[in-house]
Amino acid sequence: MVTARTRGVEPRRAGRGHRRQVLPLELALWVIVAFAVIVGVVQLAAIAAHPDMANALVAFTVVLWIWVTAGVLAWWRRPANGTGPLILLGAVALCLGGLGNLQLPLSDVVSALFATSVFSVTVHLLHAFPSGRLRGRLSVGVVIAGYAAATGLDALRVAAPRAGALISVVQPVLGALVMTATAAILTIRLVISDRRHRRILLPLSAYGIVAVLGIVAAPRLLTGTAASVVGVVQLALMAGLPVAFLLGVVAGSFARTTALESLSAWLAVGGPDKPAVERALRASLGDDSLRVVYWSAQSGSFVDADGVAFAPAVPAGGRAHVPVRVDGRLVGAIDYDTRVTDDPLTVRRAGEILAIAIDRERLTAELTLSNEELIQSRRRLMEAAYAERARIARDLHDGLQVQLVLLALEAQSMAGVIGEDTPAAAEHLRAGIDEAAAELRRLVYNVMPAPLRERGLVAAVEELVDRAEVPALLSADVDESRVSAAAAHTAYFVIAELLTNAVKHAGATALRVSVALREDRLTVVVEDDGVGDARIGVGAGLRGLHDRVAALEGAVEIVSPRGGGTRVGVELPCA
Repeated sequence: MVTARTRGVEPRRAGRGHRRQVLPLELALWVIVAFAVIVGVVQLAAIAAHPDMANALVAFTVVLWIWVTAGVLAWWRRPANGTGPLILLGAVALCLGGLGNLQLPLSDVVSALFATSVFSVTVHLLHAFPSGRLRGRLSVGVVIAGYAAATGLDALRVAAPRAGALISVVQPVLGALVMTATAAILTIRLVISDRRHRRILLPLSAYGIVAVLGIVAAPRLLTGTAASVVGVVQLALMAGLPVAFLLGVVAGSFARTTALESLSAWLAVGGPDKPAVERALRASLGDDSLRVVYWSAQSGSFVDADGVAFAPAVPAGGRAHVPVRVDGRLVGAIDYDTRVTDDPLTVRRAGEILAIAIDRERLTAELTLSNEELIQSRRRLMEAAYAERARIARDLHDGLQVQLVLLALEAQSMAGVIGEDTPAAAEHLRAGIDEAAAELRRLVYNVMPAPLRERGLVAAVEELVDRAEVPALLSADVDESRVSAAAAHTAYFVIAELLTNAVKHAGATALRVSVALREDRLTVVVEDDGVGDARIGVGAGLRGLHDRVAALEGAVEIVSPRGGGTRVGVELPCA
């Protein structure tokens, strides 16, 4: 379980710590490279004293440099992974096993002690790839048996020369059993792996097994062939081993990682646009499938950055998760692939470093989700308001207005029936009713224009353009079935406001209106040839228009140079 304290965090100090941690690894790798160069130069210099060994010394030096180069690159690419150090361990074993070529005092003894140790390191690599750590007791047992069969029996051969004959019989048998068990374990892993891991593991595992078996069996398979040829074949197979493991790291979808301590620099990164903890952890641990999820106290479950429920994997099927806590409070979890990062301690350390940043992202996710809910709620309220306005307009039009018309007809009939003194009063009553009905029609139109309610947005805008006091052109390309009522109503009133402003305030003599639907956005553009210099904040009209559009999470763009007319573009979401 990951726990972090919120007190005493000093981001700048964390950044300096990052630099101190990276330099020792880089320095160590350069020292290893320098040592390998020195050893190789010494090997090549020995050619002068032993010209008959020239081919062997050159070939051995090249293979040694290949192992060292592969190990350094693998370690540099993934510092937290054990593959690089294991390849370098194989280089050390190869170097010790080849000391006999120098024909120095005790070099033969050291060479005999480590003659086959590179094979046991290769077995270790096969079992540990790609995480660099052994998984399962069976793998641990097979690797221990591999070291016993190689280095252990070689040491026994040196210590007890009389047992050499027996060791020569036992060692190949035990080595064959180790390789058979390794092949079986790797085959099982390939069978139960998903397609991605199978693609990564199959070439490397196949080559590793074939190469090791080929190195051991080469003297027997090439019986009668010159020893130099056998040696070339063995060295070629041996040179390919570290290259195969390096290619597995580089080409196996494993990105270069960083040291865990470098993650502390993320605590100093601020701003709302920096929720990149998941990317940082993926880069550091080399696991592209890693997920960072956040604890939601409201739902009582983990959610991702989009607020979608997420159930971290149980420790099975190659995945596991580590909870992350701040001051004892659960804030999230790290879900990762155990086949890539086998050590939970590494994940815990990464979580401890970034726990506060994860908590910050959790709060950001909650705020984003709450903001989205607020926006949706506001849209629903506006939809309800428009629906209520439509209902009021419909009731006024179909109810009260009809009643007034009926009263007017009744007053008219009274004027023809009642005596000579009443027609004037009845006519006056009828005129008043007509005036009230006209005012009512204007009120209904202002609440919900009849064309918009009955015939849709384009027809309503056409009527607006036709009634404009100056010449106006309209172009429309809208599938109204895809436009929400709120967007249609807002677009209508925006156009009405802009047409009124253009004539009343800008002194325009010509107008152009376009309405179009682009994907899920309704676009409205109104252009005039007036005096220009229109700005939001100058007068209440454009401010109200802006607020109306902003309520739907739309956008307003105004281009209005002084004396150059005005162009107002509005975009409204249709969903």
